[in-house]
Amino acid sequence: MMNGARQRRVIVTVLSGTLTTALVVFLPRAVGATWSAVGAVLGQLSFGSVAVLAVVWIAGLWSHSFVLAASLPGLSKRRGLTLSLTGSAVANVLPLGGAAGTALNFAMIRRWGFSSTAFGGFLAVTTLVNVASKLGVIAVALGLVPILHSMSVFGAESLLFVPVPLVALVAVWILVDERVAVGIGSGLDKAIGLVRPSRLRERIPRHRTSMLRVLRAGWRAMAAGMVAYLGLQFALLWLCFQALGIPLSLPVLLTGLAVERLLTLVPVTPGGAGVVEVGTSAALVSLGGDPAGVAAGLLLFRGFTYLMEIPVGGVLLAIWSWLQRRTPSQSNQLDSVAG
Repeated sequence: MMNGARQRRVIVTVLSGTLTTALVVFLPRAVGATWSAVGAVLGQLSFGSVAVLAVVWIAGLWSHSFVLAASLPGLSKRRGLTLSLTGSAVANVLPLGGAAGTALNFAMIRRWGFSSTAFGGFLAVTTLVNVASKLGVIAVALGLVPILHSMSVFGAESLLFVPVPLVALVAVWILVDERVAVGIGSGLDKAIGLVRPSRLRERIPRHRTSMLRVLRAGWRAMAAGMVAYLGLQFALLWLCFQALGIPLSLPVLLTGLAVERLLTLVPVTPGGAGVVEVGTSAALVSLGGDPAGVAAGLLLFRGFTYLMEIPVGGVLLAIWSWLQRRTPSQSNQLDSVAG
């Protein structure tokens, strides 16, 4: 008989999978289209267009590897790319898979000789940079509201995501002022101390110092890598619609990308599957997009940014796991192939 924890995991997995499937299946109907109409649009896609889209997708991932490498001094860009794809592969198939992806990345980082403290700093920096980049895209899209009259796409539901920027602001405040780091650590120690001992008053300032050291040394590479990554993600979105012959203006597509970033801030389903497609498609349709064309374009875009990460990351994970079973000398010689 399954224990309580395992039973809860199974229930969450089934519910999450059911929700994801239902959202994807009913995507066309949610925006006023049919699967036959969406299929007809996707049928226009050529092999050459797919190849171009794949190159842009890979270039975006490579750009993001600069961010990861700068966040952990000593990490190569190839290993950063491996971390990104393997972690995403796990996160995209498991409910609340972000934790499982993080655990996998921790195991890989430790195997490559980095300390758990270094990984903690890496995780904090990359999380902060990724959240800040998503909020930046959303801020640019909000600046287009007077032109596009697009405030409706950032409806009342957006208030559910308010805690995310608030947490990001607190993180920045901690980085700016050491006294804030000590104060928040002390407050958390008192709250957590009611359940178990806590030493966050010491740990938060220590992590702050480590993060500042990494940010000061690598902020240029992080900024350049993230700007290039976001630019290539936007280019990929635009090319997806161009490949299908769907005319949408750049400001409208930028707003769509912002909605997509917003919906991935707190993934309800693995990788936000279903929720992102329905929400972003609805936003683009409300801005004048053809329902079938919008649904097809979004499915194509997410086919690269979500679906393709699963098999590619899975293959890299299989290679890495195979290498770990070899003798230490062989593993060290071959490890560079996977990382």
